[in-house]
Amino acid sequence: MSARSTRHPFSHALYVLQPDGNVAVADGNKSGVFRPDGRWLSGTLRESDPQLCVWVANNPTLAQPLASDSHLTTVKSS
Repeated sequence: MSARSTRHPFSHALYVLQPDGNVAVADGNKSGVFRPDGRWLSGTLRESDPQLCVWVANNPTLAQPLASDSHLTTVKSS
């Protein structure tokens, strides 16, 4: 599977990042689409774990830097 995805540790629902940045969740015979912050958009499944939606949607790829260090300064020790 090329898209980022994970299973919920308790419900075992499958959370999959969609090309548009939203998260598709499948749990048994129900499924739904949620915004990256966990708000429902469509589908028969109307509840999701918002923290897992954030994690799936914002998981950086290895090619992306995690943070910029341009704001850091060097401190000289005496």
